[in-house]
Amino acid sequence: MDKSKEHIKEKLRNRDRLIRVMTNDQHFRASLIKNTTTALTAQQNHKLSGITAIYLARALSGASLIASFLKGEERAIVEIQSSGLISKIYAEASQNGEVRGYLHLNTTESKIQINHTDELINDGILKVTRILYDKSEPVTGVINITSNDIATDLTEYYDKSEQIPSAILMDVVLDNEQNIVHSSAFIVQAIPGYNLEELKLLLETLSNNPSLSELFNKFNNFEEVFKSLLPFDFQITANQPIDFFCRCSKEKFINAMFTLKYDEVMDMQKNGQNELVCQYCNKHYYLTDDDFEKIKLKIKSRTN
Repeated sequence: MDKSKEHIKEKLRNRDRLIRVMTNDQHFRASLIKNTTTALTAQQNHKLSGITAIYLARALSGASLIASFLKGEERAIVEIQSSGLISKIYAEASQNGEVRGYLHLNTTESKIQINHTDELINDGILKVTRILYDKSEPVTGVINITSNDIATDLTEYYDKSEQIPSAILMDVVLDNEQNIVHSSAFIVQAIPGYNLEELKLLLETLSNNPSLSELFNKFNNFEEVFKSLLPFDFQITANQPIDFFCRCSKEKFINAMFTLKYDEVMDMQKNGQNELVCQYCNKHYYLTDDDFEKIKLKIKSRTN
């Protein structure tokens, strides 16, 4: 077989993926994601150090898990705001597998010294937003952060804001160069009709399992990992590829600039401020003099 074709097949086999299941008694639903490439892409795009890359990877995983229970291009957004070293984390995912996000620090230093994880996020909030087809406004819930663990805080969000018994696991592994080599996450939620004995058995099973990275290293198969995590028979209900993907474009940036004042665009051109950066994916776009002239002409025609 042609080596290039084999490489493509191997790449497709190892593509980031999310699998959703329902237990046969329909008492629990669960989603499992392996998104190593997505998490590493986010780390590289935003030039993050090891510990901050872990936090963004977990937020991206959380958004994907929430979005897995939505429909089509409905979206889920996970935001964390705090007064710690991390000022904001934003992760957005659609049910169709598109994911993007960013992380902002309360420091301009390229390398930060972390003595304790409490320094990263404190006095903060966790906000979960869902953009749904049948709602004219986004559906949003907010809780105060009680830990430095996104999985724990998302579990508390479901308990407090939606009264849905849930368990969430997240695992991110770094190599010696502080690059992400594994990222995965799991969520299971009880559905009305479950009983407390079933819930107790589920939680005991989860507590007795090794980490997600160990399970994937052992099985390298989603169905087998599910069998380790769930003490009930189940059926696969969705199988979705996951990709770090941003719909930004130079044209969208230019369209946004049509709302500026003519003098503002003139000053940007005069001062050589021609670089536009997408905060979601950190892609850079550059305006030419022709672009500036087009923008100024559009603004002038609007104001006349």
